[in-house]
Amino acid sequence: MGRLILHMQTSIDGCVDSHVPGSTWNLWDWGPDWPWSPDLRKRFNDLLDSVSGIVLSRPMVSEGYLDHWKRTADQHPGDPDHRFAHRIGELPKFVITEHGTASAWPNTTVVTGPLAESTRQAKAAATGDLVCFGGAGFARALLRHDLVDDLLLAVNPGVAGDGPRIFDASMAHDSYELAEAFPSACGILLVHWAKRRR
Repeated sequence: MGRLILHMQTSIDGCVDSHVPGSTWNLWDWGPDWPWSPDLRKRFNDLLDSVSGIVLSRPMVSEGYLDHWKRTADQHPGDPDHRFAHRIGELPKFVITEHGTASAWPNTTVVTGPLAESTRQAKAAATGDLVCFGGAGFARALLRHDLVDDLLLAVNPGVAGDGPRIFDASMAHDSYELAEAFPSACGILLVHWAKRRR
């Protein structure tokens, strides 16, 4: 069974989104304008090349995650910077949901049931490490259930001011070991933390 790596963009003040209208805390909103520097782009592509699958929440997929990156891949054929978009299509994907949904996406398995059980099933089915992308609520639930092995936080050089966070008081006794900190040329600090297991 591989590790579950939670990848999130955060602000300097620890938010993963902002409730402040017009906030520009994150350099990249996952749209067509990609201001990440080449060194950070390479890191992101290397991450997708190194994992054996992707874990997603049902809302994220329902809201167009897979369609978005398929369009991006189609728009950038052969572009090494956008290799990750092609990898998202190629890799096995596991959609975690308690309510069930039909799989309308290729190479995608819907795992239905309680969060902890479904996530463990996805980890057991994978041939290696899994990377997880999701919203604050999904990420927080994974952390609360102690399902995350590694945190990969892209700390943006901006302040959200007020917004959702992935950590709460229930995690006050959790601790992590620093595996790597990578300061990118565009100002994002990529921090890799490994969960300390008791």
